[in-house]
Amino acid sequence: MRERIEEKMRTVPNEPGAYLMLDDAGDIIYVGKARSLRKRLQQWFREDGGHSPWAATMVRTAADVDYIVTRSDLEALTLEYNLIKEHQPRFNIRLADDKSYPYLRLTCEKYPRLTVVRDLRRGANVELPGRYKQDRGLHDPRGREVFSLREGRVFGPFPSATAMRRTMRVVQQLFGLRSCRRPLSGEPCGRPCLNYHINRCMGPCTGQVPPEEYAETCDEVALFLSGKSDEITRRLREQMNLAAEKLDFERAAQLRDRLQAVETVTEAQLMVATEEREQDALGVALNGKRAVVAILSVRRGRLLEKEQFTIEGSEGREPGEVLEEFLGRHYSESHIPREILLSHPIEAAEDWAEILSQIRGLKVRVNVPQRGEKRRLVELAMHNAELALKGIGTSPEEQRAWLALQELAEALRLDEAPERIECYDISTTQGRESTGSMVVFADGRPEKSSYRRFRMHETEGKPDDFAMMEEMLQRRLRRAAEGDEKFLPLPDLLIVDGGKGQLGVAVRALGAWEIDEVPVASLAKREEEVFVPGSPEPMDMTNYAEARRLLQQMRDEAHRFAITHHRGLRGKRLTESVLEGAPGIGPARRNMLLTSFGSIDAIARASLEELAAVPGMTEAAAKAVVELMRDYDASGDAEASEN
Repeated sequence: MRERIEEKMRTVPNEPGAYLMLDDAGDIIYVGKARSLRKRLQQWFREDGGHSPWAATMVRTAADVDYIVTRSDLEALTLEYNLIKEHQPRFNIRLADDKSYPYLRLTCEKYPRLTVVRDLRRGANVELPGRYKQDRGLHDPRGREVFSLREGRVFGPFPSATAMRRTMRVVQQLFGLRSCRRPLSGEPCGRPCLNYHINRCMGPCTGQVPPEEYAETCDEVALFLSGKSDEITRRLREQMNLAAEKLDFERAAQLRDRLQAVETVTEAQLMVATEEREQDALGVALNGKRAVVAILSVRRGRLLEKEQFTIEGSEGREPGEVLEEFLGRHYSESHIPREILLSHPIEAAEDWAEILSQIRGLKVRVNVPQRGEKRRLVELAMHNAELALKGIGTSPEEQRAWLALQELAEALRLDEAPERIECYDISTTQGRESTGSMVVFADGRPEKSSYRRFRMHETEGKPDDFAMMEEMLQRRLRRAAEGDEKFLPLPDLLIVDGGKGQLGVAVRALGAWEIDEVPVASLAKREEEVFVPGSPEPMDMTNYAEARRLLQQMRDEAHRFAITHHRGLRGKRLTESVLEGAPGIGPARRNMLLTSFGSIDAIARASLEELAAVPGMTEAAAKAVVELMRDYDASGDAEASEN
């Protein structure tokens, strides 16, 4: 043992706190916590060793130790979390998908709406769940006081943004809460938005929704988000029967449909137990420098969610070591269930149970099940972790697409990776035969069945790129508002080909339909610059190679789709205009000639015999075409410009 460490060990107190290991250069290489700093450090630097390869390497690297005493185990856990997040020591595991956990907040307004909340600090206008309530107010998991109960109701935290967004979509479909931000007083205030037209909003902006009826719906939403589906179905059934008794059959039918939808959602959840349990099952899989921890969340006896975390810096570690450190990182910010099931034993399971019980305010059990239903659940979590780590069933193309979407979400600061992306482009020749294209990428790959073309009408003959882009977007959004399934759902991300001007057009088009939940970006051709609203400078995409590749692929695909149709229209126009003066050549024969030869150039090069052989043609008509084509200069066919 090094002399410096030996000297420090004599003065280390037998109290809770966080400790730091440092290398020869004074850099922090590991941060840990302990109920007894002295005992824990003695275990690390004992003479007999007995450590795993990872731990042995860390101990050999350590040249000094330091510590910070705290008043409780809870404070030690919080301090460890903060120190790891700040210093990122190389011997601590690093969550590749580290994040703050989202909540859903039902606002306190005359007509409440659901909003996403991540910041739990004072002034964030968020009500925390009941377990954080204390005599002097509300506190977050780290003991920091927050705000008043009068600000609304909060549900969560959700294990991922994907789960949160999925829940928001279900709530919107079932209950029709508004999503717009305009202040509402109960009086009509402008035309309804797109969600109203597709029956995803009750439309309080129309002035036809009484506050009492809307409040009842909000209560149902609160029950749904709290997992009390039985109470919802009971209330909906009572309201439906009451409406039927009053002969309000339209209202009764609406309640019936909502009841059926709630029951369908509830039945779709996997039952894993007959009793109402609240459990998290954690399974870990390791492979070299990387590990994956999969969490299966059971609430009210139902398996509701799967979440997985990729962990870097796990080389040389045992599964239990990874799980133990992961517990502190994860449950410092996430909801703590009543029971945590682990796939592998950890060194201080009882200590962890006590610490987590302090945070939750209720008793929490941490154990490794050996048999029965709980063991099967843990094995399922391990299997999910192994599949995620090995990438079984995932092609290299899918893996690359997944990585590109993750990078795109990070670069554009999206809440989650976009599942559906739409990209738009315009192709025209001096404003003639102007064509717009909409290409769709689902999960990072082309979904050609969803591609759409737009022939410009209002802007035909006007070489105005901005006006053509706006016409195309307005028509696309109007078709969605009309409920056209070909244009539903709305994208998770909208990309336009062009610079700041095209970006402004897209923002204006979405604003006209009061759609603020769809993020927008533009991709300029020359410098491959990416612009987003609110930023005068292009995004720095230096570290997002896969995201740049995906954006360029979408832009190129949109251009290809647009210009192909444009060239077809241009060729048809040229054929019609050139052949218009030929005796005996009407629309039917012009179409047959174009179908047979493909272009006006090919018609000009064709012989008399080839022209006469076209169905519907006669020798006299063929001679007329030959005479007309003598003066045709095939080289004069202009190329379409890319816009």
